[in-house]
Amino acid sequence: MFRVVDTTCDVYVAVWTPLVPFATAVAAFKAKIKAIEDEIETQSTELDGYAMDKGKKKETMVRKAHSVANQVFAYAEDVGDTVLREKMDVSYSDLIAPRDSIVGQKCQGIHTEANAVIASLAPYGILPLDLTDLQGFIDAYELVISAPRVAITVRKGATERIETLIREGTTILTNRMDKLMSEFKDSDPVFHQEYFDARIVVNSGSVKEEVPVPPGP
Repeated sequence: MFRVVDTTCDVYVAVWTPLVPFATAVAAFKAKIKAIEDEIETQSTELDGYAMDKGKKKETMVRKAHSVANQVFAYAEDVGDTVLREKMDVSYSDLIAPRDSIVGQKCQGIHTEANAVIASLAPYGILPLDLTDLQGFIDAYELVISAPRVAITVRKGATERIETLIREGTTILTNRMDKLMSEFKDSDPVFHQEYFDARIVVNSGSVKEEVPVPPGP
């Protein structure tokens, strides 16, 4: 509804500009629309950033864990440790596909098994520093997924601010612009009619229409 009213006012800008109080109200209304749009953009950016950070940490951890698993698999094959070999027989997709919490556990399991035989892994390209790196990647990933309230808080805060801005914009319409439209009822009845047509609020959930009553003569 805000956008339709805004568009209608833009079409008839030459009609209402001379009425200073109405022009002032339109400017305030447009500022509320801009603030709402900015808040929506901020909310989207912050949530996207959170998801991207989690995704990057997950990929880094899984790639390192998969590399370690492959090297430990080769070691287990050489020494005839079939139990260890089967534990390390994992693909990249096996590691990255499960739920977030499970991915971390799988990578931690690889770290634990590799750490148990670390003294024998140097010829296979795995040094203690490699496991330290893997543990760091696991810890960083676990930290980001253990704080889901970050995303919830971002969404909740932005939603509350948007609701406040909508209430403030509605007040501008109801208490200022609607009231001043009586000035155009005779001078520009087309604008008057289209404005109040634009002010119809449609609730798609209940198919309910709320039509503001134009001020009387």
